[in-house]
Amino acid sequence: MQSTEDKTRRLIGLPLAEKEAPACDDPPKSTGYRMVALDLDGTLLGSDHKISDASVEYLRRLHDRGFVVAVATGRSPSSTIEVTKRLDFPFSKSRGVSGFPIVCLNGARGLVLQPRKEPKDDERPASKDGLSLCDEFNVIELFHQPVPREITEKTLRLAREMDLVSNYYIGNEIHAQALKDTHKKFTDRYTELTGTHILPCDDDYAALMEKGLPSKLIMFCETDKIDEVHSTLVKELGTGAHVIRGSPPWFVEILNKDVCKGKGLGLLCKRLGVRLDETIAFGDGDNDIEFLSMAGHGIAMKNGRENLKAIADDVTQWSNEEDGVIQALSCLEEKGFLHFPCNEK
Repeated sequence: MQSTEDKTRRLIGLPLAEKEAPACDDPPKSTGYRMVALDLDGTLLGSDHKISDASVEYLRRLHDRGFVVAVATGRSPSSTIEVTKRLDFPFSKSRGVSGFPIVCLNGARGLVLQPRKEPKDDERPASKDGLSLCDEFNVIELFHQPVPREITEKTLRLAREMDLVSNYYIGNEIHAQALKDTHKKFTDRYTELTGTHILPCDDDYAALMEKGLPSKLIMFCETDKIDEVHSTLVKELGTGAHVIRGSPPWFVEILNKDVCKGKGLGLLCKRLGVRLDETIAFGDGDNDIEFLSMAGHGIAMKNGRENLKAIADDVTQWSNEEDGVIQALSCLEEKGFLHFPCNEK
């Protein structure tokens, strides 16, 4: 976490007793923030897992003025389609960003999505599973750090021993071996949450491991068991993996030990030519701790986890149900903390 001398703290939101903050109108050290990186579930999206019309309108306006809007999520690339299509940003190389920047899978992959031209109805590829990422966008991969084979094999073995089902993320697909009705309940629930189809697997993931290592793994469990499952995985996998308590709290995520959203944001900024201290990050969960810590200004949602609020530079006065992201950004914009290249002559 950077010191108060390096960051503009407490620009908006609720005071945190353990932090002594400068006045709300203290100017930032840099010329202004040039980019915002947004978590999705519990942050930008409401409880219906949709982005509001008000958020679409406001973020489009920021983008049109040259402000960089990026997504940083634990979701797979395919499950970001609905949000990116709703925002429908026009992109120009003259503005420095030629597509929609995304950190996905909690920092394991970084992508730029370039919208394809709308095909005619008779040219549109048929897909029984709904939208396909590659049908909708040209996908440019910026970085990828998969889970090592040893950790993958150990995680899948632990899932079998605990009688739990796991998602295996490879490329733009998700696979799961749902052997029981209880397993299917979780994979169906995850599909409802993200809108992403999960492909069946019936060989203990053997063919998938030959095809390639996973970007991440997820292990599903009942909410009242999540702390127990999380603790077991942390103990058994040790320093070989980064284990995260999921949000919503009915799954645990397993990543490469060097992967987190914060490092993913750093890699994305390097590729976009934006300094970390020029970024604002919004989040609500455990997987956002490093993400908010590394950003120039880290903002936790009112509805966020208490441990996240404790390390954040700010806490919004508004929840995700109240469009807290755009309310906070509007406040920062009014105070002159956002930098708009398209205003420069």
